[in-house]
Amino acid sequence: MPQKVLFWPDVYKEQGHWLPTLKWAEDLSKLGHSVEYMGIRDCEGIVDAYRDEGATSGKFPFAPIFQNIYPQGYTTESHTSPNERWRPDHIWAIAYSALGDDLVNYKDKLNKDLYEDAQSFRTTMASVNPDLLVSGYFTSLESLLIHKIYDKKVVISTTYLRHPSEDPAMRALQNLMAFSPTEYFKLVNLCRYQELKTAAGDGPVDLLQDPDVKMEKFVEDLEHFEELIPCPHDYEYSHYNPGEIVHYVEPCILDRDLISSNHSSAWFDDLIKDPQESESENPAPQSVPAEEKKGIIFVTAGSQVLDYEGKARHLFHCMCDAMKSAELSKYHLILGVGKKLVNDYEWDEFRTMPNITFADWVPQRRILKAENLEIALIHGGLATIKECVYNNKKFLILPLGKDQIDNALRLRKYGINNTVPIEKISPKVLIDAIMKLKSDRKTLQNLKKLSEVFQRAETESKGTQVLLDNLNPQQQSNS
Repeated sequence: MPQKVLFWPDVYKEQGHWLPTLKWAEDLSKLGHSVEYMGIRDCEGIVDAYRDEGATSGKFPFAPIFQNIYPQGYTTESHTSPNERWRPDHIWAIAYSALGDDLVNYKDKLNKDLYEDAQSFRTTMASVNPDLLVSGYFTSLESLLIHKIYDKKVVISTTYLRHPSEDPAMRALQNLMAFSPTEYFKLVNLCRYQELKTAAGDGPVDLLQDPDVKMEKFVEDLEHFEELIPCPHDYEYSHYNPGEIVHYVEPCILDRDLISSNHSSAWFDDLIKDPQESESENPAPQSVPAEEKKGIIFVTAGSQVLDYEGKARHLFHCMCDAMKSAELSKYHLILGVGKKLVNDYEWDEFRTMPNITFADWVPQRRILKAENLEIALIHGGLATIKECVYNNKKFLILPLGKDQIDNALRLRKYGINNTVPIEKISPKVLIDAIMKLKSDRKTLQNLKKLSEVFQRAETESKGTQVLLDNLNPQQQSNS
């Protein structure tokens, strides 16, 4: 029986938290289930850009929420880590939505933005009315409130490799520390508002009464939600044992690049050698023959480049200088520098170099599949690492922050020695690292082995199966 699944991977525009879920959404949609996304306006473009070639809109409906608290453009003005970016304002919008029809009685007691966002969130949940919410690790507390208020089944998507003790319940506890004791009382009481209203009869409901519920007890439900980590367990530390409800699943490699109405990838045609290009008997007119295309060096600092702008600028500048060397003269450099940096004066001295291309957006999936990609220099975000491994492409990691150093250490554990500390890079260091990796047979052999693991895991689609089991628990219990 077709059911409805609502995806909400994160409050903020952390692209790596959203992209893996699109693979599951695609799978569920093909199986006949109804799929919808919700999120702030800044995130709508990610979902809308997941479309078929030639389509004018995305494959999945998107319901905007918290439009007053997080107006369009909020994410681009906030350049911090996910932990620092989190703020409690939207928590109250979810919590006050529990008042139902009584919310109107609080119109004069709440500020206008909060009241409208609470009303809108309640309308969205009533309209979508999902059978399953697939939320994110960084929205653990939010998922818990939705579960308690709207009685929705939840699966958590954790799109980074966390420590076993840092589970969703711990994440929710950390967020709850942002509230004072009386605020915590109100939060708990709003979650059980309908029960308190019934008990109060015709009297007022005291939202500030002590509910006598310890925080650990309040978040306990999170310990029973199944959790998906979109990465094969072979990439994780072998001694990590997070428990039976935590599933390391497929790497969730998308089958297409995100297509933006503001960008065209046509100019890459003369740079990138696609796998099918070698077999084509009728190449496109005026295109560069595949055999004449230079080897590509691709450099990216990820979608959140402004979170570590100084380090990213240093990397881009050093790589441009490196392209002046004899060692790299036969390669073409593609730099994905992001919208805010692409027209920066800092690159003026390099723009005339014919072997360097600056881009605000790149078709990363296509580049990482290209036959003439020689090497990728990446920041170490899990999503890009997975794409490099899956496609068995040589890559160097230059960790800029967040979880990127931990990701690099896991590769070293697997016998893949390809990390360069960002504080040590210079044009010469980058040239030497590229040349060394090209001849490192042990690293390249181990990379090939890990690539085979990733490709096999992708075919098995274990994450999709966990979601199906949560949609059909009776079938799961009988299997």
